[in-house]
Amino acid sequence: MSDFEKSLFDPKAIAGFSRKTVVYIPVDSASGILKKYLIKNSLKHKSFLFTHLFLLTKRVVLYGCIGAPAAVLILETLIASGAEEIILLGLCGSLSQRTRLFDVVSIEEAFSEEGTSQHYLPSRKEFFPSKVLRYRLETKIKAKGLPFLSGSIVSTDAPYRETKSWLLGKLNKGIDCVDMETSAVFCLAEYHKIQAAALMLVSDELSLESHNVGFTHPQMDASLSEYFLPFIRDP
Repeated sequence: MSDFEKSLFDPKAIAGFSRKTVVYIPVDSASGILKKYLIKNSLKHKSFLFTHLFLLTKRVVLYGCIGAPAAVLILETLIASGAEEIILLGLCGSLSQRTRLFDVVSIEEAFSEEGTSQHYLPSRKEFFPSKVLRYRLETKIKAKGLPFLSGSIVSTDAPYRETKSWLLGKLNKGIDCVDMETSAVFCLAEYHKIQAAALMLVSDELSLESHNVGFTHPQMDASLSEYFLPFIRDP
């Protein structure tokens, strides 16, 4: 099968949710701070295929869609609805000493260990963000005087198979973080010739000795408010 062989059927546009920009939020804090903001401030809310869509003036937010297959399933419909760029605001695990709890990482390269990307670009395992969109995200963070890192990420379908040998392999490749969606989002954007970029907030740290989880720490809400809410609020 060719990389660009046409599918037997196409995704359908979602009526009333046509926006150029999609903000994709796979997971929120334990308190649901981002969802609370969206419920209060969105123009329209729609439950769609076990996830949520929130319509804002300038963008649509895809909320609570975990994992590469689910993300791509919904993002395909939003692209069919007119989306031209995807801003992924996610939580990730740290694999290296250079990324610590509550650091924010602008992703410069994503490695695929999920099973979705191969159906779009089967010869590829590495995917990259749009340089233009990534620059816009970083510029907005810098304008607020907030620190951030640049780093790489691996996306996996199986978080509970992050073994000792798996971790050592990633460290040997210089990979900083792990999540479940980024490589598939970058792949999908490249396939459709649209833009995508990702900011990741470190929610847990994995090492050979321990797994340090900060998901329920009060700093999580503070960091999400500082770094992610500005990309949700309409200008």
